[in-house]
Amino acid sequence: MIAIALIAVIAVAGVAAYTLIGTGSKSTSGTQSSTQTSTTTQSSTTTSVSSQTTLTTSTSSKTSSSGLKTYSGSFNYSNPIGPFGELTFSNNDTVKEYTSVEVASGSFEFSINSSIIDVGNGTGHGTLTVTTTGFCSGKTTVPYTFLIPDVASLGGNITIFFGSPTPGNFTVPLTCTATAPPGSSNGDTFPYLSDYPGEISVPSFPATVNQHLSGNISYWFSISPTD
Repeated sequence: MIAIALIAVIAVAGVAAYTLIGTGSKSTSGTQSSTQTSTTTQSSTTTSVSSQTTLTTSTSSKTSSSGLKTYSGSFNYSNPIGPFGELTFSNNDTVKEYTSVEVASGSFEFSINSSIIDVGNGTGHGTLTVTTTGFCSGKTTVPYTFLIPDVASLGGNITIFFGSPTPGNFTVPLTCTATAPPGSSNGDTFPYLSDYPGEISVPSFPATVNQHLSGNISYWFSISPTD
């Protein structure tokens, strides 16, 4: 049995900040009375950890005679990423928009070989659902798989690195009640993460982490030794 000291390190900012939307520019002419102009704005997510954080760990784990320990985990996350657009009518400054949110969930498993300084790897799978609402709307669901290329002991913690998902992008077919801004059409594709925030680090297993971040981002995962 291996006891590992309690420290939670959650890598958030910079790992999952996306810039995902069309490339239009905004028209600000005040002399047009009936001309409809459109613009898209880029949506990027800035994350800072709020006070709603929960971390629970314990020090139990199972070791085979060869020093190989196996673990399983589950996860989910919500992230406001996907098609986004804004439509402005210059005659009365009326603004319409559409926004998106992606929700993912899944599971993974990995093994750690304590006989070679706690290194390991694993695999996982998940389902991503992206929903767009507003004057353009649509929904897509993408099953995906991913690798865990490395599990390493770093600074007293066990850090799990999640590889890129396969497939690596999603497209949301949109139905619009007004002309969508250029660059925000049905053909747009967006990358996403296998698990948010891309890597997780805990001092010991079992471990459960629940994070609520600014910008309507949240994620949860739980990891336990395999019986």
